[in-house]
Amino acid sequence: MMWKNYIWDFDGTLFDTYPVMLEALSEAMKQSSVEFPGDLEAYVKRFSIQKFAHEFANQDFLDLYHKIEAERQKNPQAYAEIPKILSKIVEDGGQNFVLSHRDNSTFEYLGDLKKYFTEVITSKQNFERKPSPEALEYLLNKYKLVPEETVMVGDRPLDIEAGRNAGIATVLLDEKEYFGDIADKKIKNWSEWR
Repeated sequence: MMWKNYIWDFDGTLFDTYPVMLEALSEAMKQSSVEFPGDLEAYVKRFSIQKFAHEFANQDFLDLYHKIEAERQKNPQAYAEIPKILSKIVEDGGQNFVLSHRDNSTFEYLGDLKKYFTEVITSKQNFERKPSPEALEYLLNKYKLVPEETVMVGDRPLDIEAGRNAGIATVLLDEKEYFGDIADKKIKNWSEWR
């Protein structure tokens, strides 16, 4: 890749956490008698679990989902290619950052990969949620990142919108090809990373 600074989404981008997230969401729906007629994964990828809860249920449902997901999300794994990609960026003089809507469990899940990140932003820092560029602008200003050398990497439209809103390039991981050409670069899996 041609950039120097990489701002990564966490869930579904660095780590393959979506299977357990969707399982937890389905269980919360079952326990709360919440129904959804469409493709649940496509909805969550296009929007968010928080939006799902606000549109089809309530805050109690979202709290239940988070409880179930925390219980079931044991030892999540980074995509196989990610450690090598992160390492190469640092070796080449670049920096990696995380911008996640997940709570501080992000730090625990990153484990040994934390060494590759200059800063990790989670929901606990209370920045506006993506697609707001607030957290990205904070990173750009704090680390004096050159926008033309910086890219937002994510798996959902809101990641791409956040990057665009901050005036930086975007890379979309679209494993199931839910989305069209909405980013500067689109890949289907990390083996396509160059």
